Amino acid sequence: MKLLKTFSLVLAISVANVSAQTMESIVLSSETGDTLMIHRLNDGELWGSFMITDQLADNFADYEMIVLQVDQHQPIKMDHHKLCGSPARAEQKVDYTFQTEATTEEWLFSQVVSTQPDILKLTGWDKKEYQHTKSDRRPTVVDFPIHGPIALPTLWSQFQRGESVVFRYTTDADEVRQAQFDLQPEREAISRLLDL
Repeated sequence: MKLLKTFSLVLAISVANVSAQTMESIVLSSETGDTLMIHRLNDGELWGSFMITDQLADNFADYEMIVLQVDQHQPIKMDHHKLCGSPARAEQKVDYTFQTEATTEEWLFSQVVSTQPDILKLTGWDKKEYQHTKSDRRPTVVDFPIHGPIALPTLWSQFQRGESVVFRYTTDADEVRQAQFDLQPEREAISRLLDL
């Protein structure tokens, strides 16, 4: 019961930051216990909030990337910037490998590789494999634009038409995880967000 109260408090604080600017939100849950919220802000932008909300209470490893993929579209790396004066992060060790079908634009997840970092990938030279989007990342929540000036132009249409969205991430306990959310049941509500 104490764990449930703690979780409720953390979720309420996280949501309060975005809620001050939010008109409406949709909440999706994954089988792994994680949560995806899609918010329409007062200025008309759409943002997503992906939260670790399982009973293990782990955090995102701040030195590892978080990858978002809708259906079999090109995966999206959720970039976060290093602020001046903040301590250096540990080196990236985990790489999510995707391959594209030769005859289609479908990107298939193939494996997780735990290796020494590839400096070309860390500096953004992996554009053939990933698209990049800005994100605001905290220990258990990552916020990212879905529709708006800094959002990827294709992401909103992927959310409107997609069947599912998958997040791949690593915890600060070096555990590689995947959270999948079914978009199909909420398709009408997701499309309605932009029409408010």
